[in-house]
Amino acid sequence: MKEQLDLYLDHLSQHTLHEVSKKDRLRIWNIVERNNAVAKILSNPTFRKIVKRKRELTKGVSLGYVFCIDGRIPAIFIGGRFARHFEIPAGEITVIKRKSDGKIIPDSSDLNEALRRISINKDDLLEIVYAHTTLSNLHHGCGAMMAKQKAHLIDPKANLVEANLKIIEEISIPAITNIYNEFREQLGIEPLKVVCVSAVYDTETFGIVLNFNLKEESLSTTELTNRYKEGLDEYFIKSNLIFGSFREKFTDLKYLTAFSQNVLKVIEAILDGKVEKNLLGEVEQYLSKYYPDLTKSQSQAFRFVLIRNIALQYLTGLSKLKKVDHAFSKHEESYMAVAMRGATIGKFDPQSQGFASTPSNPGQAIENINTMISIMGFGRVNKSYILFVCNSVNSRDLKENNQVLQRIMGSNAGLLRDIVEDKGLGVMIEKGEIIPVPVLIEEDNREVLKVIDHSGYI
Repeated sequence: MKEQLDLYLDHLSQHTLHEVSKKDRLRIWNIVERNNAVAKILSNPTFRKIVKRKRELTKGVSLGYVFCIDGRIPAIFIGGRFARHFEIPAGEITVIKRKSDGKIIPDSSDLNEALRRISINKDDLLEIVYAHTTLSNLHHGCGAMMAKQKAHLIDPKANLVEANLKIIEEISIPAITNIYNEFREQLGIEPLKVVCVSAVYDTETFGIVLNFNLKEESLSTTELTNRYKEGLDEYFIKSNLIFGSFREKFTDLKYLTAFSQNVLKVIEAILDGKVEKNLLGEVEQYLSKYYPDLTKSQSQAFRFVLIRNIALQYLTGLSKLKKVDHAFSKHEESYMAVAMRGATIGKFDPQSQGFASTPSNPGQAIENINTMISIMGFGRVNKSYILFVCNSVNSRDLKENNQVLQRIMGSNAGLLRDIVEDKGLGVMIEKGEIIPVPVLIEEDNREVLKVIDHSGYI
């Protein structure tokens, strides 16, 4: 792998006439090594057993999360491995109008076909579409929404969280709902009354807020965690766990499995009614009142999502911090990644930040990269931007070097060519200001399997 990377970077340097420095080569290699260290843990039987159990607790429902490309939203903590993730600026799905009836549907064929596969399995679907912010200081909120405001695409005086929720509820949620229920009807299955719900994610506390706009009637996992933490302490002290037990450890890769095991332990105790029954009752009553149209299995899955988040906030202690200072409390993205098919590297890392997006087309990929650069630019000193151009592959297809692999390689090359041909990004690549790194990643654990030498397209 190291030889593949060095050979590609040598050829890239020849084409751009800008030598990729030893320092930048090391930066890239360290990201790949770190990503693969995470992938190794995700593939460990003990960790996979934890994930399997969490999926059992949401049996009958396919859980999906749509959230912003912001590096302060760690996929490993917001959705773990029990939910699918789709990352797009501000959680705003790019849509098209269907010619037959004018209804909006997602522009991303990859997203749509993923939804088709879920419908074929006849499971209910629950997509949670997140706006995000920093609740203690709304000026440190979503960079994509700030960019919209600066471009006069939304009211300059608008509350960014409320404006983000409006976009989600008027665009993202109807689009996903329309296409998913269409697939269900084609299979002769009754459409779901609710396919998606919106929520707000707080990057400081990792908290989830439902019905943010209702103020007095909203539900906050942060408030629930703080309200019940003493009762949880009394029960879990026998397991040597208390509020904030993993405060200093939860971002350390060597504790990822142990942390995940203990989060599951807290979840199961609450769901089984062994501790703080009022906590579970409060969540269930809230969902019954404000989400009455969810199916029974959707409601149970939603309950799991909230209890799981409370367990996470309880063990990290993030729900009640005098000084917020953790790996995701501020922008510290060190690289960018895009993938039009499948997933990107890095998003399951419990410590290192990276921007990642799953755009529906090359034009949107270019827009997303420019958004990432605009945010990364703050405080940046004489560093080249590292951009991973990713595509997912089954390790078997890679080994067999078959036609599937050929199509995947062609898809990756096509995206890179479109990025290079963009006037602004192309110039930055020619000057060595952006270093594109085409990679194939394993479709399950996101291990980097191959660095592709697409330098001939640059």
